[in-house]
Amino acid sequence: MSIYLHLDSNYRPEHNLQLYSLQKAANDWNERVDLIVDHGINHVDHPRERLVFILSSLGLSLSQLLGQNCPSPGKEKMDKPGVLLGKILIRARVDRTKRCRLNKTFSDFLLYYGAVRHFGENKNKKNYHLVDQLTPGILDQFRRMTIEIWNIIIAMYRNDPKNDIDDFRSISDVVGFKDIAEVI
Repeated sequence: MSIYLHLDSNYRPEHNLQLYSLQKAANDWNERVDLIVDHGINHVDHPRERLVFILSSLGLSLSQLLGQNCPSPGKEKMDKPGVLLGKILIRARVDRTKRCRLNKTFSDFLLYYGAVRHFGENKNKKNYHLVDQLTPGILDQFRRMTIEIWNIIIAMYRNDPKNDIDDFRSISDVVGFKDIAEVI
């Protein structure tokens, strides 16, 4: 079995598929924030496509991160991402209130992520309607959740003395997302 996340990768995107996807989300997010600052929120080219790409990159990063850190070796298939997150939050001893909030936000996120992953025409065009509801504010909520999940997993491994993780406390120290709240 190949392992695509090594603790000695120094969290460099080219060595870590989860981080690479997160970095791609951050690059597009930051470019979008810069465009909003320069031209205003209503003057960004292809706004829907940009939001969908960022959402897809966040989803890819999270699904890889959760699968890698909560494997299912005794099963034919990997558990669904929501189940994996629940297991990790319990294993990381996240308090109940925070766990409920993250599970709810992640559940909402999965609705959008599922809609963009299955974006062909469907019977009632439900996926199209959901994607039309995606806004920078909703995506910002999912961005913050993604960072929080990354940080929980980093902290969980940092607490294990067998792991040697570089000296940083947050994934935000490695991958920088600009704050959109200041510009919208």
